[in-house]
Amino acid sequence: MRHLLSNTLAVALLAACGIAQAADTTTFNVKLVVTKSCTITAAAATDVDFGTQASTVTANVDNAGSLTVRCTPLTPYAIALNAGANAATAGDVTTRRMKHTDATVTTNNYVGYQLYADLSRTTVWGGTTGTNTLASTGLGINQVYPVYGRINNLAANNPAPGSYQDTVTATIIY
Repeated sequence: MRHLLSNTLAVALLAACGIAQAADTTTFNVKLVVTKSCTITAAAATDVDFGTQASTVTANVDNAGSLTVRCTPLTPYAIALNAGANAATAGDVTTRRMKHTDATVTTNNYVGYQLYADLSRTTVWGGTTGTNTLASTGLGINQVYPVYGRINNLAANNPAPGSYQDTVTATIIY
């Protein structure tokens, strides 16, 4: 009993005196640096497919494909399209051509075409930033841009029968 009384007295004395506690604080930062970023999604690109046409067609043959880009919000960017693999003058977007896919066809084996940034097909889409590229600002979500294609007067190309193709490279500059 004596031991219990001394423990009770010790607890009572500590409670009465109060144990002095001290505290100190500090602050710290939580940080992150987000860099601007843009991607042009190859999987989401659709071809400009002019379908099947008679070699004697003189009217414009129009069709469209699309490109999908995603950029960090508020990031300015431009989308450039090169002249393709078969341009009559290398690097000149005004001389785009599709080539016959059969390498043994060597006569009348090209068909000229053009790509445009607008539905009215007046603005040639090229690769010179600030001149003939498509400019926009990132929203942080996928943005889809149509690529408008046109063959002017297919008959003027006097094309050999068969399949024609060109490969155009799209680049996003940000």
